[in-house]
Amino acid sequence: MDKSLADCKSYSNSQSGFTLIELMISITLGLLIVAAAIQLFITGITSYKLQKAMAHIQDNASLGLNFIVDDIRKANLSSPVPAVNDQIGYAGILLTSSNVGEKIDLNCADCFANNQLSSFGNANVTGLTNDQLLIRYQAPQGGLDCSGKDVSSGTFVVQRYYVGSTAKDSRQSLRCQAAQYRQASLDAKTSTDRLKLAWAGSQVILPNVDFFQVRLGYMDGDLNSANSTLAYADIKNYMALKATSKNIDGITQLVRPHVHAIQLGVLVRSDDKTGNQSIIKERNKEPFQVLGTSVKLIPAYQDNYLRQVVNQTVSLRNAMGWVSEGCDSSKTTTCTNGGTGT
Repeated sequence: MDKSLADCKSYSNSQSGFTLIELMISITLGLLIVAAAIQLFITGITSYKLQKAMAHIQDNASLGLNFIVDDIRKANLSSPVPAVNDQIGYAGILLTSSNVGEKIDLNCADCFANNQLSSFGNANVTGLTNDQLLIRYQAPQGGLDCSGKDVSSGTFVVQRYYVGSTAKDSRQSLRCQAAQYRQASLDAKTSTDRLKLAWAGSQVILPNVDFFQVRLGYMDGDLNSANSTLAYADIKNYMALKATSKNIDGITQLVRPHVHAIQLGVLVRSDDKTGNQSIIKERNKEPFQVLGTSVKLIPAYQDNYLRQVVNQTVSLRNAMGWVSEGCDSSKTTTCTNGGTGT
C-alpha cells in the first residue's frame, strides 16, 4: 500500500543529521583534544630529553672524574722526594722537563713545547685554551692504566690528560694516554743514553668537553709559619711565581712553592640536544664559572645542548713530606738545616 505524504515527511524528519553549528563545535572540540594530546606528547618528549641529558652528564662526570681522582691520589708514589714543584726530578706531577728525570726521554712533543701544558688546543670558550695534566706514580698493585694496558705491581706509570679528538672520534673529549717503565730498565740507562717512553693510544675519560682547566694548590708563605695559607693558581700563573731563595733540607736554592693539591675544572656538555628549548640556548649565552674563572661559550656553541661545570679538588697525599722549606736566605745568613729565618 502506498505511503501517505504525512508519513514521508515524518520519515524525512527522523533521518536528519547534525546542523552546521553542531558540526563546527564537534570539530573544534576534537581539534582541541588532539592539540592537548600533541602538547602533552611534546612536553613528555622534551622532559625525557632533558632528563636524559642531565643523566648523561652526571654519569659521565661522576665516573670520569672519579677515575682521574683515584690516579691523582697515587701521584708521586715512590718518588725520590716527597714533594712536588717545577724543579724536582722524577716528580709525581710533571710541570717542566726538569720533573721528568735526567735518564728519561718523555717522547712527548705535545707536552712542554710552546707552553702546551697550559695552552693545548683551543677550547670552545672565548679567549681561553685547554690545560694538560701529567702525573706519575708507581703502581701499588696490578691493574690497568688509563690506556687500558695491564700494569704489574711496581711498574711506574706516566699518564697524560688532555682534551682532543681522533680520526675515528671527532668529539672534543677529555682523553688520557699512558706510558710505563720499570725501575730496572731505568737503572740500566744514563743521562746520555736515556730511556725512551712508549705511549699507548688514548682513551676517552670524559666525552664532550668544552673546557678543561687545572689549578695547583700551594702554600703561600713559609711552611713553618702559622700565617701561611693554601693558594691556588693555574699552571701558567704558578710558573710565573717568583722563585725565592730558600733552604730546602740544608741546601739554599731558588725554588717555587711546593704543590700540595690539584684542582680540576671541566665544562662538559650532553651527548644529545634537549630539544628546541629556548631556555637552554639562553643559558648557554651566559658565563659559566670554572674554578672561579668566568668562561663564555663562543657563539657557535651557544646551542641546545645541556652543559654543566664539574669541579674537583684532590690532595697530593704523597707530596706532603715536611721538607725543611721556609728559610729565606735573603733574611738571614744562618739559613741552614731548615732554619726558620728572621
